[in-house]
Amino acid sequence: MRVASLLLALALLGGCAGERIEFPSEKLAGTREAKYPIPARLVLPAGTGPYPVIILLHGCGGTGGALNGGPSHLSDWASRVTGWGYAAFIPDSFLARNIGSVCAPADQPKVTVTDRSGDVISAALYLRTRPEIDGARIGVIGFSHGGATAARLAIPPAGLAHPGLIRAAVDYYGSCVNPTAYTGVPLLALAGEADDWGNPAATCRRFADAVGPGKPVAVTTYPGVTHAYDNPTIRTRIVNNGHALQYDAAAAEDSIRRTRAFLDQYVRQ
Repeated sequence: MRVASLLLALALLGGCAGERIEFPSEKLAGTREAKYPIPARLVLPAGTGPYPVIILLHGCGGTGGALNGGPSHLSDWASRVTGWGYAAFIPDSFLARNIGSVCAPADQPKVTVTDRSGDVISAALYLRTRPEIDGARIGVIGFSHGGATAARLAIPPAGLAHPGLIRAAVDYYGSCVNPTAYTGVPLLALAGEADDWGNPAATCRRFADAVGPGKPVAVTTYPGVTHAYDNPTIRTRIVNNGHALQYDAAAAEDSIRRTRAFLDQYVRQ
């Protein structure tokens, strides 16, 4: 099963150019490491390295999930960030655990955002060994379950605290929790106000309010916008596990502009 699943994942990740790799899952306190090495794809931009790098985190459906984080969506984002001059790194947290999806409520404990935060730390430590990558300039963009993972990196438990390893995190429609544990990692949260899958707009606003002014936490919300609003493959409103998903061109365009500016401010420099 592992071999067949790996071939499927590599085929899905093969939707974008780059190098197919596997990297080790580190043993980190407070997380459950992956059973197998984590498959990923590394896509480099034009020019001469070493490059800053953005780790792209899939949604609850994995790298092949068609609803919120599927292969074309991730490929679009890989092309986007490489066009901005960053390398793109796309790990598959679920395949490494022989899990296809955690979208259903009963499946969500199988892989938590804390578990996936450990995967991000593992990925960043691996990327630091690559000569093409500037290991001092690593950022994260996550979507839905991956977005909540990105936000979790700003409030890691002690075993995940690697000061300076992650320069900034961008949370696309993932919930924000536990502001009292905020460590100072720059965080940008982007959510639709009509998104009830974890209520990211409300939870991230409360997070920012609790953290207080003067901290590098920014939250932008979009009235009437639902989950997965940056995914152009979802032109018609659909429902997944009771939650609405639909692309919104205006919100997507604004969020992409804000994401680029945020990464340039906190990762590139």
